[in-house]
Amino acid sequence: MVMKTYSISRAREHLAEIVDAVAQGGEVKITRHGEVVAKVTPAQPEKGAQTKLSPPGFLKAEGWALHMAEDFDAVPDGFGEYV
Repeated sequence: MVMKTYSISRAREHLAEIVDAVAQGGEVKITRHGEVVAKVTPAQPEKGAQTKLSPPGFLKAEGWALHMAEDFDAVPDGFGEYV
């Protein structure tokens, strides 16, 4: 993918286009008076962060199981007035 270059004023006008290009793995240079002052690159996922929502059933596919007590939604004693 070709690295695109935008002046600061043009980058302001085309921010959505820049973000789309970077999201697809591209890089974009930003210039001021013809000098490169910044480079926009794809973000790296933070350690332990999920980048996409997991599809339904992913735990099952990974060999995990989720068990809920039959009374998981029961109102505990003394809390009836708050429900």
